[in-house]
Amino acid sequence: MPNEALKSSPHDEVLAVQRRRQIFLATCRVLERKSFHEASVKEIALEAGLAAGSIYVYLESKDEIVVLIAESMVAELVDQLPAIHERTGDDPRLELAAVMHEILNIIDRYREAFAVLHHEARYLAQRKQYKAAMNKIGDRYLSAVAEVIERGRKAGVIQAEDVPSAVHAIHMLCAGWAMGGHGLRHSDKESYWREISRLVEGRFLAPRVEPKTNGREEL
Repeated sequence: MPNEALKSSPHDEVLAVQRRRQIFLATCRVLERKSFHEASVKEIALEAGLAAGSIYVYLESKDEIVVLIAESMVAELVDQLPAIHERTGDDPRLELAAVMHEILNIIDRYREAFAVLHHEARYLAQRKQYKAAMNKIGDRYLSAVAEVIERGRKAGVIQAEDVPSAVHAIHMLCAGWAMGGHGLRHSDKESYWREISRLVEGRFLAPRVEPKTNGREEL
């Protein structure tokens, strides 16, 4: 994790946050041009406007860039939650839809970086040195969605028997925008949003129509 020496003063803390943000945004730009494994730490550092070696003041390894991607994207979502709650009032259905839409916006904003995160996170979370950090970030993200679902269940307006399963299903619906690749080449983000919102709101399937009878009962 970041160099402990940076934690010596509030000024250093602020600088570390700024630098990590620079590195995150630079990583996103680099990943629009090449794969994570093709990209070098030096290239990311230079893209961020940092000296090649100075990136290791803020990150211990290239793998930690994946942690940084997760941390940064989840932070953007969490920062928006109070405004979403205020905007949607006391209706958990509207709030859940707004949270989902914001997740999709963030995925779209950093689409290639999210694809890397989606692929690498599972393996990184199995490694001892990153497991705690990845689990903490994941819990922060999942609880943001779960909390809305739980309030909706208590109000009787959201039906979910298994909240963790519902949260992961919602996540995978949103993640599909980054993972669809060639299959979504003719779609735009808002078209994709309309389809997944239909699924969640139960508008995807037309009401079942009972077959008509000729009016005579079978004997």
